[in-house]
Amino acid sequence: MSYALSHRFRVEAAGTSVVPPLTQGMEAAAGYYRAGDYPEAERCCLDLIKRDSRHFDALHLLGVVCLDRSQLADAVGYLTRAARERADDASVHYHLGTALLGLKLYRQAEPALRRALELRSGDLGTLNNLGNALAGMRQHQGAIECYRHVLAIFPGHAPAHYNLGRSLAALDRLEDAVASFRIALQATSAEPDRLVDIYSGLGDALVELGQYDDAHATCHAVFAIKPEIANWNESLILLLRGQFSDGWRKYEGRWHVADHDRPRGDARIPDLSEVAGKRVLLTCEQGLGDMIQFARYAPLLARQGAHVCLQTYPRLKALMQTLNGVDTVIADGEREPACDIVTPLLSLPLVFGTQVDSIPAEVPYLSAPAARLPAWERRLGQRTGPRIGLAWWGLQHMPKRSLPIEQLLPLLSLDGLEIHSLQKEVPPEQRAWLAAHPLLFDQSEHQNDFADAAALISLLDLVVTIDTSVAHLAGAMGKQVWIMLPYSADWRWLLGRSDSPWYPTARLFRQQRRGDWDGVVTEVTRALSQILRSGERV
Repeated sequence: MSYALSHRFRVEAAGTSVVPPLTQGMEAAAGYYRAGDYPEAERCCLDLIKRDSRHFDALHLLGVVCLDRSQLADAVGYLTRAARERADDASVHYHLGTALLGLKLYRQAEPALRRALELRSGDLGTLNNLGNALAGMRQHQGAIECYRHVLAIFPGHAPAHYNLGRSLAALDRLEDAVASFRIALQATSAEPDRLVDIYSGLGDALVELGQYDDAHATCHAVFAIKPEIANWNESLILLLRGQFSDGWRKYEGRWHVADHDRPRGDARIPDLSEVAGKRVLLTCEQGLGDMIQFARYAPLLARQGAHVCLQTYPRLKALMQTLNGVDTVIADGEREPACDIVTPLLSLPLVFGTQVDSIPAEVPYLSAPAARLPAWERRLGQRTGPRIGLAWWGLQHMPKRSLPIEQLLPLLSLDGLEIHSLQKEVPPEQRAWLAAHPLLFDQSEHQNDFADAAALISLLDLVVTIDTSVAHLAGAMGKQVWIMLPYSADWRWLLGRSDSPWYPTARLFRQQRRGDWDGVVTEVTRALSQILRSGERV
């Protein structure tokens, strides 16, 4: 998370001893606010607005009250009305921008914060929040300029150091990011949430740098403050290093991470000895690729005698119905059958005591529904060469994992290949390039769900993809898949391996230097060229 300064609201004292009723009401509201009595402050403001719907101070204060209570949509409503009444008030634009930031409406927050800065130049809170808005839009260079402006005025400003570290890390300037996080730790107050976030940011940057022991030390520092968050952070390092015993146990700390799905109150981790004859509901969580990767455990649970119902995302439902041994597959939000045990799907490696050398890697465990194949066979038509599937941009875009399509030109230019896009969505800015370089078949409009993607993949010879759900789908289907990984890859690909114990048909191509996709594409292109020259089947 990024840090904003605390909200400020000031009401000027009346200049006369005779206080008009509306002014008197406003002073009472401000007094209640200063005393932390939000219900009374709200009551006074609503009374004033009822008598005068354009009462600036009441609208402004009520917006700040809502902001303090995290009622962000209401805050935006009141503060927008207040800004209309007094367009030259810096504070109302600052608060409006802060509320919009809280809603992650970064593009709307930016003009409000820029207006506040025009009216009150050099204000630390506004500069910091403007940086946060720009960072939210991935305009990290502009964000860095804002944070550096804050630090030029107040070198000990801990939130700016932390936010600067986050933007530097996003631009892969990891050594500088580490330095910023360390300064933030020295400058910050002892507020637990801030310390946890700073240590977590520092740990992430150290992992990216491959400094795993130092990253581990940040987890130990967090443990004294928030053990659950420390366990989550540590689990990712342990799993990356193949230390699965402690890794899976600490992975349960994910439920305490703010951006993670909330745990169900009835969920628990069962013992394998108790599941025989029981109705087990496996609940969905995290991303599409996670669901595909860990769906392998549902049939294993069925082999233990459980009656398994798998909950999944709507786009995965038809695909997951091809799992063997699963009684029922339901989409998230659909009516759940009666069950005896509820457990999250991604807790099953802990249940089964999975180690690196005991990963259940029997593939395929997912396949294309037979009913989907004829339409795709007609669509692809007569084969003109080896069929390659290509995915280069994640659905839930993670910049370090994705690469622009134009960087794949060496691969796309190989003679004799029939290349099909496995992208469900193509970024708008890349469509023009694709139109000018018709080197692959765009199948995006025909992929309604992952059952369609599976049908397409089943007709291909090879899938070349970044670390996204397509990689997991091809691997789960037992299709030959080449996965292009960033320098610091996700934990599930472990360290330094060119193969994957999760997917026997996968080959991993890793960046040798941070951000060096050209090197990865060159390696992939060379490997494919060698196969084509040798006459081997792709």
